[in-house]
Amino acid sequence: MQTAIVTGAASGIGRAIALGLLREGHAVAGVDREPAWLDDLGGAARGLSGRFVPIRADLAEDGACDRAVDDAERALGRIDVLVNNSGVGQGAVRPDQRHNPIRFWEVTPEQWQRFVAVNATAPLMMARAVAPRMLRAGRGRIITVTTSLGTMIRGGYALYGASKAAAEAGAAVMAADLAGSGVTVNVLVPGGMTDTRIIPEAELADRSR
Repeated sequence: MQTAIVTGAASGIGRAIALGLLREGHAVAGVDREPAWLDDLGGAARGLSGRFVPIRADLAEDGACDRAVDDAERALGRIDVLVNNSGVGQGAVRPDQRHNPIRFWEVTPEQWQRFVAVNATAPLMMARAVAPRMLRAGRGRIITVTTSLGTMIRGGYALYGASKAAAEAGAAVMAADLAGSGVTVNVLVPGGMTDTRIIPEAELADRSR
């Protein structure tokens, strides 16, 4: 049995990853900022062979990543795997952004800070918190969910694309720093998906065509 932290665990890709691990008998600390969604995930986890521990946290807040990892370790005993999946999409700013793009000159400092905090800083801070534990154990897996190169550099995607590009660059640096230690770092680039709250309802019809 492995123990894993999955951030953004209560919906979309994170929920699928968490439930997949639980079905295989692994212990999962699911981190999310939405208590109701965590409760729903807990209900879905009942009857599965793995152990589920909900952790409510907004990883954009100062110190939240350290607290989440501490809580997970207290509950699970050790951390074998970290899946950095939490993210914020541009639909949170402009639901029709697929047809009404957010140009970089329209981005506010507050929006930029939020996207960088969630999409780029949180994965680095989560990894920073688990790395010493994994190094002591001589093994561990860190996985960060990013996005396609096309999305990173697409016009109108300054918030999401650039912050996800920073996350991927951060993962590459972490992999280099941890080379030969028994702790590996990889990125996961998912294909087009529809069943996730990061995509506004206005886009779902387009995605399903």
